[in-house]
Amino acid sequence: MNPTLDSKHQFLSLERNSDSNQETDQHPIKKKRKRIIWLDIAKGIAMIAVVFGHNMPDYVLHVKENRFWYDFLYWWHMPLFFLIAGFFLKPINLRDIQRVIAFLKKRVTPLLRSYFIAGLLLITGYKFIHNKSITYSLIYVLKLFYGGKTLTHYTTIFWYPETYILGIIGTTVIISLIRFKPLQLIIAAYFVYWSTSYTQLTSFKAFGVVTAPWDMDVAVLVMAYMLIGYNMFYFGKHYLTKWYVFLPSFVIVGWLFIQLKTLRLAFGLFMRSHQFSGYYQNVPFTHVQLALMVGLVPIFCSLTVFGISRIIAYSLGFTQLFAKIVLSPVRLIAKTLFVTGNHTLIIMYMHKIVLDVLDITQVVSSFWVQALIAVAVPLLIGMAYKKFQRTQVGEQLKSMIQSPVAKPQENDKL
Repeated sequence: MNPTLDSKHQFLSLERNSDSNQETDQHPIKKKRKRIIWLDIAKGIAMIAVVFGHNMPDYVLHVKENRFWYDFLYWWHMPLFFLIAGFFLKPINLRDIQRVIAFLKKRVTPLLRSYFIAGLLLITGYKFIHNKSITYSLIYVLKLFYGGKTLTHYTTIFWYPETYILGIIGTTVIISLIRFKPLQLIIAAYFVYWSTSYTQLTSFKAFGVVTAPWDMDVAVLVMAYMLIGYNMFYFGKHYLTKWYVFLPSFVIVGWLFIQLKTLRLAFGLFMRSHQFSGYYQNVPFTHVQLALMVGLVPIFCSLTVFGISRIIAYSLGFTQLFAKIVLSPVRLIAKTLFVTGNHTLIIMYMHKIVLDVLDITQVVSSFWVQALIAVAVPLLIGMAYKKFQRTQVGEQLKSMIQSPVAKPQENDKL
């Protein structure tokens, strides 16, 4: 077996310098961090689920008996990213201005840069694809600064980097000020309870849309998941993929899925639109029950995905030729998901424009093929870009746009 997948080292995998899951708030890291194979595979699974969720056919979305697939994906694919983000947050000394600045440069600045660059490119693309006016596009650019639900079309997914940025800042402040872990979890529970206590904040309105700037209200729930993820990894990082954690989670998720499919359970967890609702056997959830569902269901689903990812990753540990041949289909899936998990940000940004172009051109009509292309195109572009970054020209360009403190930080943060 490959030692990187032995139980003793199951959290360590490939050396690379292209993602920041392992990044901390420390000063520039001298040694390259190890990758967690199964965790990147889990991110790849979640990313594909996001694309599927944004490309659901009408017979799923608009037929009550089939909608369970759509609702089920939204139970976990976005919360999983926020839970994972919490795994690698670290407390910092907030009184040390240099440490705070270093944290912001390493964790926030690259995301802000990608947010505005991707936003401008997508707005430009939308203008030419749909023949929009200059005025329309300029107003669209202004919406980038306010964010929230003012962002539409190709940038609807931008609520994710917005709340991710606010989430890592807010969560880092909390874990830096409050070191008592049970209190952190109490705060997370309160955030979930508060987030499920209202339908819409009416205090904010911009561009004719009622929405908080940068989805600040959604960021509260994001911080809850990050706090939970931070404590999950702190206390149980060696148990996240153990069979005695995976199997109970799998059974619970399986039971919930059956209840959903048979229409006994209805549960919606749509973070961006802030829609949380549910009932069981036609009895609506109370506020406490709804908060428990919003807080716990994504955790059980994520633990199930982690366990499945660990099983898939296990195939990469075999070194014997016969085993490699027999397991080649599983190994191909594992490698594909691993690479996808390392390029989530560009896929997150680009998949909607790819889906729109496919819809306009009618090149393919298959839901599965459309989703595959929407993942593959950004993935190939991301891989090509990272390969370019390793060239001499790419290194020179990178050094020109990054400060010395931020230099070790990579762009794929999510």
